[in-house]
Amino acid sequence: MSCIGKLLAFSLFIVSSFFILFSTPAFCADEPVATLTDFSGTVLIKSRGSWGVEPRENLPLYSQDKVVTRIGNATITFNDGAVLEIENNSNLLIREKEEEKGLVRKAKTIKRHILLFLGNIFFKTGKEKIETRFEAATAVIGIRGTAGTLSIGADGALYIRFTEGGAAYTVGTFLEGEARPLSQEVADQNPVQKAGYLADDIARRCREAKEQAARGEISEVQADWICAKAAEMASLEVVTWATILIETSPDSYVVEWAEFLIEIEREAISDSLELQQNAIDAGAVPFEPEGYEPPETPLSEALSREGISIQSEIEPVPRYGVTDVERASPQ
Repeated sequence: MSCIGKLLAFSLFIVSSFFILFSTPAFCADEPVATLTDFSGTVLIKSRGSWGVEPRENLPLYSQDKVVTRIGNATITFNDGAVLEIENNSNLLIREKEEEKGLVRKAKTIKRHILLFLGNIFFKTGKEKIETRFEAATAVIGIRGTAGTLSIGADGALYIRFTEGGAAYTVGTFLEGEARPLSQEVADQNPVQKAGYLADDIARRCREAKEQAARGEISEVQADWICAKAAEMASLEVVTWATILIETSPDSYVVEWAEFLIEIEREAISDSLELQQNAIDAGAVPFEPEGYEPPETPLSEALSREGISIQSEIEPVPRYGVTDVERASPQ
């Protein structure tokens, strides 16, 4: 491995280690919280900070992992038996942390956060007592032992429909019911979805470049540049959705967490840009990575084809009231 490659690997290790230490203090990076128990079609996985992970049955999933579907479906089963069934054109992040409560007799509790950016999921809680929160750009919903569906419409509104149980608390505005599934054309224009496609694509190119460099087909510094670019795109993916949360979330916990993430990723972007320049100075040739491109059809036209009026959909009338009952500490 070249010196630039070693520096890149070390920088990414330091950033990812600090990220895991702050955001999930009681969980080891090597301790899975769930598995990918089923999937079909196009499913993109970000696991332990790395995009381009190949999906497979019983793939371990960890706190901070992301699952993105395009024309595909996926099922996540958590260690306690809780299940998430993820439909086409969905984008979510899973996160767990362990906390101790009580002054004298310490009792450990697990808090589970399901952050949905796009799409439709079916959920069913497990057997253990785990505090579960569904988070989105516009609302947070804490649930009791329940089952139902969580979905986000083309307008960004959050919908929930319980088939068992109900909400323990809510922050923000959401609708009762289920959003219409997004068409591929509309989903592909979502900025969070697009950022995931790009990060996954360049991560795969990084691995291919390392293999090509090992075979002598390209120079090591060229592979270093591609992998530094992949690191930049991975950080930009986080910045994309974290920025949206800061601008739109009604929950202070979510906003503070997103602000922390952006600070970390800004430093990582700066490091990756420096590594790219070092590779260029050593002879690498930069290029604009070819990957996902959004359809040419304007979003307004695509939504019209779906029978969705932007004016009427952007400001839905909530059927659940806003009850800011509980706010968690930003860990």
